[in-house]
Amino acid sequence: MSIATAPFVMAPETELLLQQICDSVFPIGAYSHSYGLETYIQLDRVRDVGTAWEYLASTLRYPLTYTELLGMRLSYEHAAAGLGEDGLSQGAVAELAELEAHLSALKVPAETRTASEKLAARFIRTTEGLGVLGEREAAAYRAYAAARPSHAVNAAYGVFGALAGMDLEHLLHRYLYAQVSALVVTCVKSVPLSQTAGQELIIRSVPLQVAAVEHALTAGEELLGLSMPGFDVRCIEHESLYSRLYMS
Repeated sequence: MSIATAPFVMAPETELLLQQICDSVFPIGAYSHSYGLETYIQLDRVRDVGTAWEYLASTLRYPLTYTELLGMRLSYEHAAAGLGEDGLSQGAVAELAELEAHLSALKVPAETRTASEKLAARFIRTTEGLGVLGEREAAAYRAYAAARPSHAVNAAYGVFGALAGMDLEHLLHRYLYAQVSALVVTCVKSVPLSQTAGQELIIRSVPLQVAAVEHALTAGEELLGLSMPGFDVRCIEHESLYSRLYMS
């Protein structure tokens, strides 16, 4: 049975750690980024509940599924398979470095690429300081962190989740919910929408969230980065907006 589908029961402490690292107050700066959504709002492409839903649904079906979640799953699997008595194998370190180079190349807009790297750096620094990994897992995490000068935030989550003994499916669901919630908060603040409308968008997105995780768990690596060019275009345009509240 594959890592992605094996039954897994997490200890309560691990479940709470998963909640902590996916919480909106976890200090990595994720709230500072809109990933092009601010451009859509300024162009009046996202202007009400209906258009906010269209944006959210498209984002769930493409970049969140085939870049964020699929990249996280692959990094989780490399870390889990490569963990040995002495830490992370050289082969796993090399595979993770290659995966992250691929993830970096997929992020055409400079702002989103830099955002992912900054969030990853803060995530790695913060999680290392928590002291929750065992000795060999901590050694493996250090080897991963030292292998490249920069990392992708979804890959960092995947590696840490594997080393911390988190269930992959739970990790994907929690991470995805955090991304959806952040996008909805941006819509509520910037369109603007009511708080109630925001919560209705989140609950409406639940079937798409479930489907996104299912697809990410079963998709082949050749689908990594499947998206739509409009998302990249809006992220590139964001770099030259006259006035903006978000860093990407």
